[in-house]
Amino acid sequence: MREPSPVAIAIGRRFRAWPVRVALAFLAGLVLMAVYAPFLCGEVALFWHDANGWQLPVFGDLFNAWSYPKPHDLFFNIIALELPFLLVIGHLLRKRFRLGRQLVAAAGIIVLSTLICVLPWLPSANGWQAPWRKKIQPVQTFAQAAAQPDTVWAIFPVVPHRFDAHVPASSLLPPLSVDAASGRRFWLGTDSAGKDVFAQIIFGARISLTVGLVATGLSMLIGTIIGAISGYFGGWVDLALQRVVELMMTFPTFILILVVVAMLGRDIFIIMSVIGITGWAGTARLVRGEFLAQSVREYVLAAEALGLSRTRIMFRHILPNALTPLLISATFGIAGAIGAESGLAFIGLGDVTVPSWGVLMEQGRQNIQYAWLIYAPGIAIFCIVIALNVVGNALREALDPRSSG
Repeated sequence: MREPSPVAIAIGRRFRAWPVRVALAFLAGLVLMAVYAPFLCGEVALFWHDANGWQLPVFGDLFNAWSYPKPHDLFFNIIALELPFLLVIGHLLRKRFRLGRQLVAAAGIIVLSTLICVLPWLPSANGWQAPWRKKIQPVQTFAQAAAQPDTVWAIFPVVPHRFDAHVPASSLLPPLSVDAASGRRFWLGTDSAGKDVFAQIIFGARISLTVGLVATGLSMLIGTIIGAISGYFGGWVDLALQRVVELMMTFPTFILILVVVAMLGRDIFIIMSVIGITGWAGTARLVRGEFLAQSVREYVLAAEALGLSRTRIMFRHILPNALTPLLISATFGIAGAIGAESGLAFIGLGDVTVPSWGVLMEQGRQNIQYAWLIYAPGIAIFCIVIALNVVGNALREALDPRSSG
C-alpha cells in the first residue's frame, strides 16, 4: 500500500477538527439529497404492484423530459443511477488507481452517459429519438393509487408530490399542514402558488450545487488562462492583461450581473454563466502570482532548454504546481456563486421556473407574515455557505505553509 503523501497527511490533520467534520458531513448529505431528490419527493411511485406484477416507475421517469425538463436534472439523475456502481468499482480498484484518477474516470463516465441520453439514437415511429425526451406522463402516481386502493400496493417518496406541483386551494399553508383532498402533509408549508416548500428545498439543492460548480468552474477556467498567459510571458502582455483585470475588479461585479441578467433574461443557465464570466478577475491575479514565482524555477528553465512548447510548459508543468491556491479559491468561489444567485433571486431577478432557494426567499419578502418562506431557504443558504467556508479555511491552513497553527 502506498504511503500517504505529505499533503494528504496535512489535510487529514486539519480535517480531524470537529467543525470541519460537521461541515463535510453536511455537504455530503446535501450532495446525496440533491442526487437522490426524485426518490425523496415526487408523485411517481418508487415501488408499484398491481395485476401486472411489480414495477419500478421512478426509474423510467428519471429520463422523462416532462418531469425533468432541465439538463442539470438529467445529469443528477444519471449520477443517482451510476453512483453505487462507481463506488463499488472504485473500492475494488483502490489499490491499482489513485483517487484522482478514479474521480476523473467517474466524471468521464457520467458525462458520456449524459451525452448518450441527449443524442438521438433510438429508432421509433417518429424517427430517431433520444432516451431523454418528453414521454407520456406516468400513471403510477399518488392520485392513481388513491383511486384504486384495493388493487394497487405502492410505496411513494417522503413527499408524495413534485416540487412544481400546484396543489389546489393550498397556497401559503403553514408547516405540518395537511391537504384535505389528498391527505398529503406539507412538512414546511406551501408557497403562494400552492407548491410544497420542502420539495423545493430538496430540489433547490440541485440548483445551488449546479450554480456553484458551473459558475466557479467557468470563472476558474477564464482566470487560469488569463493569469497563466500574463504571468508566464510578462512584459507588455502582462501589462495589457493586468489592466483588463484591474478594470474587472474595479467595476462592481454585482451591478454588472444585474445589467446582463436584465438584458438577457432570467434563465438559470444564463445567471450561472454571467456569474462565472464576471468573477474571474481574482483567479487571474492569483494564477499570475503563482506563474511569476514558478516561471523562474529550474524545472521551467530545463523544459525551455529542451525546446518544449510554451503551452506545454504552462499547462503541463507549471499549472500543476499552482493548483493548491486554486483549490482553496474554488471552495470560497462556490460559496460566493451560491450567494450571488440567491441574492439575484431575492431581489426578483431569479429564474422562477426552477426551485431556487433565493426565489423562495423572494416570495417570503413579498409575504413577510409567512415566516417559513424566509427561514427554510435562508437557513439552507446559510448552512451551505458556512460549511463551504469552513472547508475552504481548513484547506488553506493545511496547504498554505505560511498559515499559522
